[in-house]
Amino acid sequence: MAMMAVLFLLALSDPVESCKTIVTTISGNSMQGILWNKQKITVYLPACGEPQRYDHLLFTHSETENAVVKQLWGLPGDTVRVGEDGRLYVNDVGAITPFKKPYKLLGFARTQMKKLEGKPLDGYLVLGHPGSLDSGKFGLIGKDAILGFVKRDEPYVEPQSQIEKQPQIEKQP
Repeated sequence: MAMMAVLFLLALSDPVESCKTIVTTISGNSMQGILWNKQKITVYLPACGEPQRYDHLLFTHSETENAVVKQLWGLPGDTVRVGEDGRLYVNDVGAITPFKKPYKLLGFARTQMKKLEGKPLDGYLVLGHPGSLDSGKFGLIGKDAILGFVKRDEPYVEPQSQIEKQPQIEKQP
């Protein structure tokens, strides 16, 4: 899966304002289903406030030369659990992928998330498609790595309770 890289377009707002934004373009398809290759997004810089659950986080990581965009599922203080089938839960709500399927952890990602069980998170848990450059690979994202966030009012679909319902999969056009 291609990494979600970001190209900055030097569209900074007036430097006198306290809340600045940049316009950037998505490069890659690892969030396909919710963000698209070549889609322009407005990123709120950290001075605009704290990112909220389900916002898209723009961050850096030492394992990649480009900035990465993923959806924010876990905040500092939240808890995670990995089900017997590898399903990831945040605060007992089943995480889902951009294609509205249960987010299931395999291999290293499963081991990585199992280490976090039973402890409050001390960073940000970001998710894309399983196997992409997200917290399953990188672990939690520290506040110092956050470049900004894209505001979102909802997850990919409504959160599902611990008593699972089969997610409805919408056909792509």
